[in-house]
Amino acid sequence: MVSHAYVHIPFCSHKCDFCDFAAFAGLDHLTGEYEQVVLQEIDDRLNALREKRGDPGESRLHSIFFGGGTPGLVEPRVLGAMLEKLGSHIKPASDVEITLETTPHAITREKLAKWIEFGINRISIGVESFLDEELKAMGRDHTSAQAFKGLELACESGVEVVALDLMYGLPTQTVESFAQSLASATEFAAGYKNLLHVSAYGLHLAQNSPLYSRFPRGTEAYPADNVYVDMFETLVETLENAGFEHYEVSNFARPGKQSIHNLAYWNNAEYLAFGVSAHRYLEGVRSSNWRSLKRYMRDPLGDETVDVIDEQTRCREAIMLGLRLRRGIDIASFANEYGFDLTERFSTEIERFSRAGLMEIADGRLILTRKGVPVSNSVIAAFF
Repeated sequence: MVSHAYVHIPFCSHKCDFCDFAAFAGLDHLTGEYEQVVLQEIDDRLNALREKRGDPGESRLHSIFFGGGTPGLVEPRVLGAMLEKLGSHIKPASDVEITLETTPHAITREKLAKWIEFGINRISIGVESFLDEELKAMGRDHTSAQAFKGLELACESGVEVVALDLMYGLPTQTVESFAQSLASATEFAAGYKNLLHVSAYGLHLAQNSPLYSRFPRGTEAYPADNVYVDMFETLVETLENAGFEHYEVSNFARPGKQSIHNLAYWNNAEYLAFGVSAHRYLEGVRSSNWRSLKRYMRDPLGDETVDVIDEQTRCREAIMLGLRLRRGIDIASFANEYGFDLTERFSTEIERFSRAGLMEIADGRLILTRKGVPVSNSVIAAFF
């Protein structure tokens, strides 16, 4: 049986100007109905999977991830009901990682107590920046004061892992201002031993992002490419000096505290998914639920996308995902799995990027160098 599950909670207090996810503001009144649809979807999909694969027996869930949207906004009872439903089909492992995404201003002591009671042991907080001018520029609806307060509440709650999300490459942002946010993050990490994970994502905007209405594409509001690289260098240096390991392009963790759920994605493992727009990977097929909330509520078992992953695509995905991990790709293991030697088939590309200082082979692994990580998308694309 599958060991990882994702549940999408789409409700938000505000739709951020850069957001391209299935997230909806002002629809909180649908929470109860949405809860019942998701519970039924879990039943239907997992009953069908049991009929196909047989009783899960000793199988266990090793990670459950509530993403969104802002799962921290809904009544904790809703999350508890979904966890109970999942557990009725596949029992959670004794060390299961259960992650909840939230904005800082959705956090209260009362919610934290309930989340922990339900077994949620990892709170991922979308702070994005600790500076009011940057939060306003990117269209967030929380302030720096709320960011500090929410993070403090989470850290003081005793939850096992607090994870913090930041962004860089923002309009109006400079290397110096990003360094200020990083300094705030590392100060928290020094003061609270359960702040164990930091994600930092470069801003990527959809073609018709509302942010372009205020900061048009190509204007000087966005950092130039060399400044973007300087931000990344500042990020890595600051967090590594604070004791965090850079284990994936955008992710840093204290030793042994990497995200189990996200590692499942990067290792190309199977995973379940439930809720509007949720994406799953089962038996060589990637599929997603309807992105329209109204359509999903009418047809929760319908698919908006279905992609059969043939051997060539599986190989390409293994390269793409493997190079995102800082440990890179084990060349011998890859050859055993896919039947060819990476260094022979892609000798031209590897030699070119190695000469440019973007890639290297070390200890039998193909790895992006630190210089190569900021341009990882371009490097990886050359293999396809």
